Amino acid sequence: MPKKSESTEQPVEEKKKKAPKDKAPKEKKNDEVRAEKAKKPKKQAKADAASDVEAVVTPAPAAAPEAAAEPLEPLDAEQPELSPEQVQAIISGANRTHAEGLGDAWAVVLGRNPAALMPQVVATVLQEGGTRPAWQWKRGGKEYVLMAWPREQSLRASVLMRAEEEGGQLKPCDAVPLLEGQPNDLTVDSVHPWQNGTGADVAVTMIEGKNPMWFYDPLYLRDKDDLTPGITHTFTLAGLCLAVRKALLDDVTITQGPQYEAYAADWLAAHPGAGRLDVPPLKVSMKGRRMIMPGRRFCEYQLRGEVEEVRQGNLENMPVTLLYLRFPFEQREPMLLPVYATKMVLGEYEPKAGDEIDAYVWLQGRVIDFDPLAEDAVEEEPAAPAQ
Repeated sequence: MPKKSESTEQPVEEKKKKAPKDKAPKEKKNDEVRAEKAKKPKKQAKADAASDVEAVVTPAPAAAPEAAAEPLEPLDAEQPELSPEQVQAIISGANRTHAEGLGDAWAVVLGRNPAALMPQVVATVLQEGGTRPAWQWKRGGKEYVLMAWPREQSLRASVLMRAEEEGGQLKPCDAVPLLEGQPNDLTVDSVHPWQNGTGADVAVTMIEGKNPMWFYDPLYLRDKDDLTPGITHTFTLAGLCLAVRKALLDDVTITQGPQYEAYAADWLAAHPGAGRLDVPPLKVSMKGRRMIMPGRRFCEYQLRGEVEEVRQGNLENMPVTLLYLRFPFEQREPMLLPVYATKMVLGEYEPKAGDEIDAYVWLQGRVIDFDPLAEDAVEEEPAAPAQ
């Protein structure tokens, strides 16, 4: 995984005691449990450590990791044939819901039920993580700082801290798996702020008149003033696999629908004397196809694509494989999508460049981190694979 520039991410102070990695932190009195000062330009502010986390960081009620692997997988031959109406509903994204919780994402990243691990995760981030100038901002009289760990990886645990007044004491208010993504120019369509959190689901379009694509913005409180419908921004976009496997289908058999009817008419015209029952099924090759279809919840998508490059990394003891995908368009630049797959979802599968994969992913994006004081900040994004 690409290293980050030390000049753009500010480590916490060297004298901090590291949080235990294999067991939860020992309980302490409230006045003793304090994270060390996170460095900020021109001033410093204290942050409460993990003793406050359970009250302020509330991931969705998370199933055990086995249940987290259950989200809908890409369509295959083992599933019943869908009617044209059902196919159209999937393509249009009908019946989706805004699920305001990160339990599934944390479960595949941590490999265990996240509820019991969150205090330890937050304590580790605050004591060993770092921040950037672009991750510190003020809004509405409040002050925010995002911390992330480990600093040398592209998939990290992050904690957002908030002070109720400028210069006040920073306290954890949210925790999100943070994905470094690839830059893509996308036009804002709409925004769905989460009621009980600091993030939002953001809809963007790539081609005018087409259905928008949704992703979760963990830095919504920083980006919100820029998320005006109709305005185009450069977003960093990435996906986290909730399920992934090597693509199973080389062909799809179609026996009904407009595409089949047009094919049947052409076949009958070319075979005089044949009847409708003589028309063979239409087989469509899936080789080389790149597709994105809405999942059951906003920000979740079924996708099929070819892996262009593979990189290895880890988050603590969880191995992470980074897969680079590219989705081409006729009238615009291709969409670049790095997809993170943890060992928990990969199982025994070891992806290789050239593999075609089926995956069910949760998309995350944010307005690209730009800070005139950190000229090399963009270098912290994963390098694009060679074309």
